[in-house]
Amino acid sequence: MRIRPLTRRAALSAASTVLLGACAQLPTGEAPGGQAAAASAAASAAKAPAPAAATTAPATAAAPTNAAAPGPAASAANGGTARLALPAALGAPPGSAPGPMAGGPPSGPPPFATVIKDARRIDGPLVFWQKDDKVWIELLPAQFGKLFLLSPKIKSGIGEAFVLGGLMALPFNGTGGAQVVEFVRVHNQVRLQARNTEVLAAAGTPEARAVADSYSNSLLASVPVGSQPHPDRKSVLVEANPIFLGDMIGIGAMLQRGLRQGYGLDRGNTLITAVRGSAVATTVETQAHYFTGGVSSAPQGLMPGMPVPQIPRYLPDARSMLVSLSYSLAPLPEMPMKARRADPRVGLFTTTVLDFSDELARTPRQRFVTRWRLEKKDPEAALSDPVKPITFWIDRNVPLAWRETTRAAILEWNKAFEKIGFRDAIKVEQQPDDAKFDTLDYGYASVRWMMNAEPAFGAIGPSHIDPRTGEILDADIAFEGMTTRGIRGLRSQVLGAPRAALSAGAAAEPGAAQGLPPGHSFARIFEPPAALADSGALPPELARCMHGEFMAEQVGYAMSVLEARGELEPDSPVAQQFVQDYVKEALMHEVGHALGLRHNFRASRAYTEAQLADAEFTRAYGTTGSVMEYNAVNLPRPGQSGGMPFQTTLGPYDYWAVEYAYKTLPAGAKAEDEKAELQRIAERSKDPLLAFGTDEDVLFGLDPEIIQGDLGADPLAFAAKRLEIARDLFKRQETRELPADRDYAVLRRSLNYALNDVARSLGVLARQLGGVRTLRDFPGSGREPLQPVSGAVQRQSLELMSKAALSAEGLSLTPALQRRLAPDFLDRAELIGDAGDFVLPQRLLGLQMAVLNFLMSDGLAARVQDSATKFDKPSEALQLSELYQRLSDDVWSELGTGGIKGGVIRPERRELQRGHVNRLAAALLRLTPQTRADARGLTRLHARRLLSRLEAAQGRGVRADSDTAVHLADSIDTLRQALAAPMLRLGL
Repeated sequence: MRIRPLTRRAALSAASTVLLGACAQLPTGEAPGGQAAAASAAASAAKAPAPAAATTAPATAAAPTNAAAPGPAASAANGGTARLALPAALGAPPGSAPGPMAGGPPSGPPPFATVIKDARRIDGPLVFWQKDDKVWIELLPAQFGKLFLLSPKIKSGIGEAFVLGGLMALPFNGTGGAQVVEFVRVHNQVRLQARNTEVLAAAGTPEARAVADSYSNSLLASVPVGSQPHPDRKSVLVEANPIFLGDMIGIGAMLQRGLRQGYGLDRGNTLITAVRGSAVATTVETQAHYFTGGVSSAPQGLMPGMPVPQIPRYLPDARSMLVSLSYSLAPLPEMPMKARRADPRVGLFTTTVLDFSDELARTPRQRFVTRWRLEKKDPEAALSDPVKPITFWIDRNVPLAWRETTRAAILEWNKAFEKIGFRDAIKVEQQPDDAKFDTLDYGYASVRWMMNAEPAFGAIGPSHIDPRTGEILDADIAFEGMTTRGIRGLRSQVLGAPRAALSAGAAAEPGAAQGLPPGHSFARIFEPPAALADSGALPPELARCMHGEFMAEQVGYAMSVLEARGELEPDSPVAQQFVQDYVKEALMHEVGHALGLRHNFRASRAYTEAQLADAEFTRAYGTTGSVMEYNAVNLPRPGQSGGMPFQTTLGPYDYWAVEYAYKTLPAGAKAEDEKAELQRIAERSKDPLLAFGTDEDVLFGLDPEIIQGDLGADPLAFAAKRLEIARDLFKRQETRELPADRDYAVLRRSLNYALNDVARSLGVLARQLGGVRTLRDFPGSGREPLQPVSGAVQRQSLELMSKAALSAEGLSLTPALQRRLAPDFLDRAELIGDAGDFVLPQRLLGLQMAVLNFLMSDGLAARVQDSATKFDKPSEALQLSELYQRLSDDVWSELGTGGIKGGVIRPERRELQRGHVNRLAAALLRLTPQTRADARGLTRLHARRLLSRLEAAQGRGVRADSDTAVHLADSIDTLRQALAAPMLRLGL
């Protein structure tokens, strides 16, 4: 998983940047020790000197109801030094703004030596002084206005709500990520400002003045000058506590979004725990206390899916939590790295600036790829060591069993750098157990393990960059250890369903409502998936990578299939290697993100079915064109052998992307030479092995080749194979013998994974309908950029999809199998809502209804019609009339010419058929502006045809008082009334 670089728009341009405050705010219900701390601070405030007046800041928004109003004691609890009112999230009153604090002597701050008497000096790019719980920053005159990278990270968290220990702080609603900051002195105030690096113009020009007038910096904190200038160095001291002990990165807002509880920062019990200095950065560690006086629970009677308060599951007292934070301040490079322009044909993360220097440019927007600074020691050598290698540290918290796999995953990328002339471009170091540094400190790119109670992503690879050039300065890869638990690596088997679903009344099985993967809805598979901005704790403006989560589920399904076939023992060395290979693929993917590579969701089309079935081929070349894909596990058909299940080596696309980002030109090469070379590299995009499509392509959902979770050049062959595997698994579970030391829950989990995979396979087929290939080619490639999927492929996809999901011959199960699907009774004891009876028919029905909704939707009708306009001969395209006829035939396949066989339609089939009739009636009665004219007419035509078939079947071989007869009569009545009723033409 990769989060796009964190110093750009989301982090710098928001007006709501978190501001540190002058008042300590306690949430409703006094935090432990808070009253005493406030009283003590109030006593000392009477003796404290008053600083000079500050420049007025903008008024803040309304305060939340859970925060106490500021008062004298609260102000004193903050040390009497912070000069800026807290924002609404931390309890500032409406309209509050910083102002002078009364009561100080006119003589000014004390002498430098008096302030730091008996304090410990901490050297680094900035000199810090610490005495007990007080910390000061020594600022030289030359350090005012100097640019630093403020790199915040969560050192320890709560294992949920995305407050996760070991995670880089991510921008949240415009706040909280890495910032380019500077210290600015205004009279006797020192401000920590976030510099706006996103908009610029050539220095000294009128455009530069206009830019300065048009765009604002952001104020993070303001404190008074704390000392007289040093007699020799002329430096001054400012107190660091008010800067770092507020809610700078918005943890309170994250808790509110993730848990929907009223947690607020308890400033009186928040403190600095450590300060460290190195040659490259100074790091301040804090422990923040978040508290709420009362914990809310979900109200009764809410509809499933409604947001509800969540109670933190793994806190001794749910009202109180301690969150440790790490802030590193590092000077930006004195000599900025040379920026490299981005090209849309190659998938690299970018940093964007608005440069108004060139008035003749088509747009001021310029995009540069993000990459590490990598230079050859010998620029003329074909293969040279780097001046400074990219070094990843394996944190000491990585379990011993996974360290060699982690090392191998990182070093695998050296193969790509060797191709472009770098020997050992990447190095790996192991952090010693007794190390004095933390791998979260700035300057230590790292791989860390997380043991989150409710894993959020599987693995993640965020980075912090220099926004001036796109240079990657730091990266911290996190891997959630629960994904390897118990050899299967499936969190859902250990923790069960998310509690949000349970408290809202949803089924306990992940995805139980529709038979889908955990955290997914059917629309996420068939339509643009919402995984880019998942509900919960991730900021909506960030692209969310779910590679680790997706692969963990794939591992579980593959293990279930192979166990059921008797091809894999769950505790065998072969099974262990199976999971090791999964971990290697997941970590390779995240290292790729940390090197600057984006997702490539078109790479899965690189190889044929025959190549994927070849063990030697897949061992040498992998299963896909890029490890930056979300690859389905490469499973063979029942009774056949197959290739390697995972991508354990780099694909051809990975080599190509690294070449574009990191290839160096000979010394003395001109700018036009570099431009020509980059153009030559990018022009190879027409090679099928280098095809690229990424997150926004998935979001728009038009291109059927850019999709997550498929594998192979032929989507129909892939879907057919996966459906066959699922049907075989269902059949085997009916008679599968289990050992005496295992319970029946294994069957339940296996079928759950099978249904998830069926839904994903149907999604691959659905994307072919009305699909259009969207190629990123530039003119001269010889290919047209928009290419509709052939009518033949669309028709085959529709037939396979409809037969598998909607016909009577589709996926089904026997009563005997249903009787074996017992739950995990230990899990059920902890997770209220896990019904004892696993109602598989309802899961199948949910999946069928989702397919029906998609195939009858206005969106698909428009997509099919728009695709048809791109054919020279419209008759070659899939027609809406074919789509609607296929639906009617498969959903009502029991209505044969000789009447209903046996006179009975099974209950689950009746449910599906009533869903079809209801949707037809709704389409006839409630037309919307999105309804195409042809779709409206065809809906009425097929409703009439179906009514005629139902009337003909009503009296043939069906007992008049049977459930089937009632079903037919009700369906006939619904269609008659809908066809006769006046239409409600909304907006027409």
